Amino acid sequence: IGVSNFNHNQLEMILKMPNLKYKPVCNQVECHPYLNQNKMLKYCNSKNIVVVCYSPLGTSKDPKWFDPENPIVLNDLELKKIGEKHNKSPAQIALRYQVQRGVVVIPKSFNLGRMKQNREIFDFQLTDEEMKAVDGINRNFRYITMKQFTDHPKYPFHDEY
Repeated sequence: IGVSNFNHNQLEMILKMPNLKYKPVCNQVECHPYLNQNKMLKYCNSKNIVVVCYSPLGTSKDPKWFDPENPIVLNDLELKKIGEKHNKSPAQIALRYQVQRGVVVIPKSFNLGRMKQNREIFDFQLTDEEMKAVDGINRNFRYITMKQFTDHPKYPFHDEY
């Protein structure tokens, strides 16, 4: 059983249910270098819940989804710098960062070349220093806010994680 966009309080509510037969094995959340979800990852790891991240590269530039005022993860200078060192793209650095943290990634692409690139993240490793550098660009910035649900009593993003 998996859940999506549950914050730690919502997960805790489920885990404390009396006679719980099946606990969630994964929580799918938005996660990328600008929203690294370190606290959620630590919490989920402590409960043996796998974090599955959607939008690991930020979000598309499609105007239906993207505010042009939002920062673009893949334009980040730190990701570009690390990518140049490994001869990899910023996207590959962002994906490798998640994999090294034990996060399952679901990159979305319709472009065959990018799909191939997305698979080419297992022939290198980021150093501890590079991992810390990517951690350092976290902004706690969420692209997928689901603003239409902010008044709902179970809206998950009012809590920090």
